[in-house]
Amino acid sequence: MTMLPTYSYEFMAKTVGTTANVMNTSQTITTTTVSLLAIKSPVIILIWFEIITASIIYGFGFIGNLFASMIFFSKDEFRKISTGILFLLMTLSNTIHLWTLTTEFLGTFNVYIYLNEFLQCRLNYFIQNVSRSVSTYIAITVTVDRLLRSEIPLRSRHLCTRQNALKLSLIYLIVSSVFYSFWFFPMNSINPTAGGCYTGRASAYTFFFSNIFLPLRFIFVCLIPVVIISLANLRMLFNIRRSRRRVIQASEMTRTSGTSNERLTSLDRMLFRMMLVNVGVFIITQIPFHIYTIVRTYNRGMNAFDAQFIRAALLIWSSIYFGMGSYFYCLASPIFSRALLQIIKKVTFYQVCHQR
Repeated sequence: MTMLPTYSYEFMAKTVGTTANVMNTSQTITTTTVSLLAIKSPVIILIWFEIITASIIYGFGFIGNLFASMIFFSKDEFRKISTGILFLLMTLSNTIHLWTLTTEFLGTFNVYIYLNEFLQCRLNYFIQNVSRSVSTYIAITVTVDRLLRSEIPLRSRHLCTRQNALKLSLIYLIVSSVFYSFWFFPMNSINPTAGGCYTGRASAYTFFFSNIFLPLRFIFVCLIPVVIISLANLRMLFNIRRSRRRVIQASEMTRTSGTSNERLTSLDRMLFRMMLVNVGVFIITQIPFHIYTIVRTYNRGMNAFDAQFIRAALLIWSSIYFGMGSYFYCLASPIFSRALLQIIKKVTFYQVCHQR
């Protein structure tokens, strides 16, 4: 049987001495599950550090994504531009993905949100993988959107529209849902011994999961996106440097057109910086986790405790992208940070008035 790639300390949450055999095709590994509070080694400090870090990322992540969604949805400047719509959709997808990670984290303390096998081992992982893929490809679309605006500024007005952004996002959702539909197979069930989700005993499905699905996910959800957004950003930087003088001349010609054009120009600059931050955080946080899942699949020399500990740390690291994006946007753009402060002030003022 193969344990599903969950973010869980199942080996810490059970009774000391309980064991389970985990097989990946022809390989068999015996894992020991121990109680979190029963661990008496210095590693307990690192474990609690992971728990506290995850709590901070997930807690502030939901708050930040909520405020970011309010900004993208309430501001006309964002709703009128395809890039703003894409950022809104990506924030919503990130929030959904963050929820699935949070439910796994709560499993650390044997607190399960879902009450049956279908929700815990099938639907939750289906939503988790779909939301991760949708967020990833919307990030690619944001990059391509800004590239087209710098590459073919005139034609981009007809290509980079809100309608096209919504259509592409819907396509990503449909394709991802079809690709990850295997999560609804009954083989994904609760391990009666260890308590977590697993793929059942060694079978063709187990082979598919370990040797086909994980490499394909690495290629389509990590490798290809990183290559595309990296090349697109290099091309954008080249275009910006090449057309710097032309942009300055165009800005001087449109100064007399009013403050709305000037504001649109500043909005474009803000979206470009936000896109660069989003791309940078994606590359830094997503590559380590995806590489580890592949290495761990074919290299079983590491003991189960170290493997779970490293995987949990890398998954927390990858969660930064899905939970802390709004805070990075504030650092990248004063306009976004001012809009966030305005929303916070309105919420605070409403609470004060409501209490009175």
